[in-house]
Amino acid sequence: MRLSILDYSPVDEGGTAAEALADTRKLAQRADALGYERFWVSEHHHTDALAGVAPEMLMMHLADSTRRIKVGSGGVMLPHYSSIKVAENYKMIEALHPGRVDLGFGRAPGADALISHALNEEKARDLPYDVKVSDLKSFVTGHYPVGHRFARAAARPKISTSPQMWVLGASGSTAGLAAKEGLGFTFAHFINPGGRGVPAAQAYREQFVPSELQPEPEVIVTIFVAVAESRSKADDLATAFHLWLAQIESPAALTALPSVSTARHHRYTAGEAATIERNRNRLVFGTPSEVWSQIEQLAEAYSTDQIMINPNVPGLDARMTTIELVAKEFGLN
Repeated sequence: MRLSILDYSPVDEGGTAAEALADTRKLAQRADALGYERFWVSEHHHTDALAGVAPEMLMMHLADSTRRIKVGSGGVMLPHYSSIKVAENYKMIEALHPGRVDLGFGRAPGADALISHALNEEKARDLPYDVKVSDLKSFVTGHYPVGHRFARAAARPKISTSPQMWVLGASGSTAGLAAKEGLGFTFAHFINPGGRGVPAAQAYREQFVPSELQPEPEVIVTIFVAVAESRSKADDLATAFHLWLAQIESPAALTALPSVSTARHHRYTAGEAATIERNRNRLVFGTPSEVWSQIEQLAEAYSTDQIMINPNVPGLDARMTTIELVAKEFGLN
């Protein structure tokens, strides 16, 4: 099993955004030592509870702070940005850390309507998403379709390697795009575990067209995970996680990842209780052996050997414990 990590840089209760970003660095360094394959960071603009807003900036810091693990974005919200600028940002990181850079990108805004407007206010028009993806691939590789409008607009720096590109999806609608462009495909099972992921992965493989970036199809499945030595401790982490997941639906009011104590004493509204019940299957949690079994079942269902875990539980110690127990159970490093 090839295991990787997605980290949201959560702000813990009583903590600050600066501390959250420092915790992300510590988690990446531990993941590097434990034998994880990738460490991705996110782009969220809509809540004070998540400090990761500029993945390429954080990636450079993490690449400088680690030895061998691949660093990546999960992901760049491409509709907000110029494809050539994104390409140059990631080519710059690749130039300094060749073979260690993943460019994961998606079409979700990662922001509320006001912030989305602020990110896009000066745009004369919006390009179709598939055009932006095709442009991004061209700028990354330096190879353009015949007659491309920017065929003479090379993205720099000029380097001999390229970041690996990954199309992110949570509904399956982008599986065909990833296959057509010959890119990796990452399915957000932790967002949509309702059954669309397996047929999306199958369709991606069936339709895959090899490219210079990706000769064979690759599927990564991403899941929320909480692991502890005892079931009671895992249950506590799950309770805190589900309170966060219920509250993130009103992100402007959420300032931190709720602690276990806060979750224990919280008076749940009817709406929160309903949200928690609806989201029960979005978290893989339990003891190491219980989580191992669930991950193995998911990997078999998706026909993949690549699972990415998101340990979005309160406290750096709990996040460290989660990735350490998973690594030990799967025999990493």
